[in-house]
Amino acid sequence: MVQPDDFILEHLLNTQNLLAPYNKPHRRELYRWLSSKLKAYLENETPDTVLLLGIRGVGKTTLLAQLYFEAIKRTSPNNILYLSLDRLKALGLELLEVIDAYRRLVRPKNAVLLLDEVQYERDWDLKLKLLHDERRFLIIATGSSAIKLRESPDLARRALHRELFPMTFREYHLLKTGRELPELMERILWGQEVSMPPITEDVELYVRAGSMPLILEMEEWEVYERLTAMLDRVIYRDLRDVHEFDAETLDKTLDLLHLLATPKGERFSYERLSKTLGLAKGTVMKLIDALEKAGLVQRIPPCGSLSKAKRKSPKIKFIAVPIKSALLFGSGFSLGKKEVFASLLEDVVAFYLFLLAKSRNGKLCYEPGKGGADFVLEVGGEKVVVEVGLGKVRKDQVERSMERLGAKKGIVLGSKYEVGDRIAFYPWQMFVAGF
Repeated sequence: MVQPDDFILEHLLNTQNLLAPYNKPHRRELYRWLSSKLKAYLENETPDTVLLLGIRGVGKTTLLAQLYFEAIKRTSPNNILYLSLDRLKALGLELLEVIDAYRRLVRPKNAVLLLDEVQYERDWDLKLKLLHDERRFLIIATGSSAIKLRESPDLARRALHRELFPMTFREYHLLKTGRELPELMERILWGQEVSMPPITEDVELYVRAGSMPLILEMEEWEVYERLTAMLDRVIYRDLRDVHEFDAETLDKTLDLLHLLATPKGERFSYERLSKTLGLAKGTVMKLIDALEKAGLVQRIPPCGSLSKAKRKSPKIKFIAVPIKSALLFGSGFSLGKKEVFASLLEDVVAFYLFLLAKSRNGKLCYEPGKGGADFVLEVGGEKVVVEVGLGKVRKDQVERSMERLGAKKGIVLGSKYEVGDRIAFYPWQMFVAGF
């Protein structure tokens, strides 16, 4: 068995080589905030604990590697301890005993702890609380989106929480080209005149695969292969942080994801999914709840009363749309086919609206029934009807939805550009590129 002292001595010598492949040149927007926390700590000794959550493949390990290499420019490498909790578990080591060995052998000054995938450590939240309360470290820890469900209230009050989501087009374009695009979403959302940003065919690639950072360093088909392999770890490791599923149920989770990914997947009710998968309706609902809490999908409820929401099944949309593309690609679908691409585009729109609702304390719903609105975003007491259609969407159809829902604005994302008093038509490329 590996001893903590031996591990620390060898690990500190090898950390730079270990993290070098993850030290990518591109920087996510969240990096600047994390970098400012690091600088404040090294200059002013202001310890803190940051918990960074997100799905696999979204760039959490890359962020830690980038922070590590920035930190060693400012202080001794021995003052920075990066630990993968997955690796510690495999070696039979426990977090606190490794940190005790580090303190005793190195006697670090202003130590920075970079802890990756903390969900692999038993009682991770209580151990982070103990380390936080000593006020001796800057701790930046990453974990899956689902771990916040098992976090103790004590740590929840102490730690700063940040979630790393997939990239919007503007972030993707900036990291790929180094050029910033104007932010158009505020004007689009309220049906105002905008100019088309200078973009290329990259906007179509973004819809299919661009929101995950993997696309910045590999071919599109390689992204799909990597994401498909990643799903196994999400299903058999991360989902257990949400519910205690048996092996048979977990084995059917991939089938469930394939059903949800099909172009007509949102039309599956809980009852139909239950029948198709041979699982109890309650089990299907728990699985979808787990997928949402793990950060893979979002459930969009029907608009209206709570009783209506309980009677109708929600729309299920992928937050990381490239995962949906990977599932479709693996099933033999042509991602360029109009029906398939339109389905991916609708998930991208839902992802954008999810971010807007989350950042502005808003609500997102859909209007059930034939001719109902695809999405309704409510922000600051105002409702905006959003229709997505690569085919023809009639103005009177949108007006009826607005009237039923009490919305003052409606936007239609398709092929034409036409701004009216209450309803605005925008090319879908303009909407995608504007956020």
